[in-house]
Amino acid sequence: MMKSKEKMKTKTIVDVGAVIESSQLGWFHAALLLNTCLVMFIEGYDMQAAAYAAPSIIRSWHLSPQYFAPVFAFGLLGNLLGGTVLGHLGDSLGRKKVIVGGSIFFGIFTLAAAYATSLSWLLVLRFVAGIGIGASIPAAIALAVEYAPSHMKARVIGFLFFGYTMGGTAGGFVAAELIPKFGWPSVFEVGGIGPIFLALLIAFTVPESIRFLALKQRRLDNLGKTLKQLSPDLVFDDQTAFIVNEQRHKGLPVRQLFAHGRGAATTLLWIAFMSSLLGHYFLTSWLPTILAGAAVPLAYAIIAGALLQGGGGVGGIFLCWLSDRKSILYIALAYCAACPFIVFLPHGRGNSLLLLAFLVGFFLVGGQIGLNSIAGTFYSTDVRSTGVGWALGVGRLGSIAGPVLGGILISKRVPVSSLFQYTALVALLCAFSIFMVSRIATKNPPVMPPALPEDTY
Repeated sequence: MMKSKEKMKTKTIVDVGAVIESSQLGWFHAALLLNTCLVMFIEGYDMQAAAYAAPSIIRSWHLSPQYFAPVFAFGLLGNLLGGTVLGHLGDSLGRKKVIVGGSIFFGIFTLAAAYATSLSWLLVLRFVAGIGIGASIPAAIALAVEYAPSHMKARVIGFLFFGYTMGGTAGGFVAAELIPKFGWPSVFEVGGIGPIFLALLIAFTVPESIRFLALKQRRLDNLGKTLKQLSPDLVFDDQTAFIVNEQRHKGLPVRQLFAHGRGAATTLLWIAFMSSLLGHYFLTSWLPTILAGAAVPLAYAIIAGALLQGGGGVGGIFLCWLSDRKSILYIALAYCAACPFIVFLPHGRGNSLLLLAFLVGFFLVGGQIGLNSIAGTFYSTDVRSTGVGWALGVGRLGSIAGPVLGGILISKRVPVSSLFQYTALVALLCAFSIFMVSRIATKNPPVMPPALPEDTY
């Protein structure tokens, strides 16, 4: 009996989180980040595929433009359902399985859209593809974050969403090249084949999250092999116990978002996501149209829309860096800083208009990327995929409402200046919500489990 107790006392325990924190950044991290960024790039392309194909489809099927609006809305609705209803799968089945399965799923249905023969079929296919995209995005975020040292988590998420933004931007160039030569189905063919091949690549080259495996105590042999890649000097044997120094709570993952003092912060995060995406999608959907209607040359109106996105990519990386180094309050300040530029945007002309569009993108769209990083780092390993999925999913209500409310207000001939003032108010609501999340996180830090034994790595 004494021998058994002595054996238990000398058993080696490896805290995988501590190994990740102490590991040197190298090719392993670069390859993982590149692969997850490619997932986001492809998903960004697929989310915009219908928008780029729409003008050609409308001409080919002799449709009025307003009849195509439900295709956009149902794609976003599918994304919402995928993030909320299926987002928890990454916390139960594993991040890698959901990324691979979700990518193949939305790839197949995006490819099928190339052969749609009616608007109703296209609507259904975009809705189902959106479910796959909504499920795989939070899993990709969780996987990348869980291999990143704590001081780089926000920047990793910023980089992922930079890839997402660039995927949507690149889709426009691909569509412009392919549609004149091969027709609108080619946009969906590329968008369908790409994620299927990428899923197969990830299945054979990307490891599962070792934080997830340690928390669930699954596939410990694979966990050990991955740890050796991170820290070759680490020594362990078949008796080694792998742990993650975080609490694990029982019950439905969605309920855990409101348990243990997370309820207020989760609610505020959802408000922040809805308000941010409402303003973001109002501007990206209607800015060129509003500016063109205000006697701005069409070329300037289109370039202003592009600079809005480009400014967001640059701003997102910078704001995530500030969030890592300083505080998430800098993301709240970004939304505040966006407000005067939003208000003055419709009054800009020439180069001043382009500068204003870039600055609005830098602070507002870049702020959205920073907001994504808050959701990805706020929740613990056991509910991270669920937390990100629900934040993004609920936020999609704002992305759907933005274009719809914009269309209603424009149809009622609300003054252009008022439209942008309302958008600035929405940005202020988002800033206030982030400020309150920061205060809650400061006053109620997560409760850590008991200290580990002295023989823990």
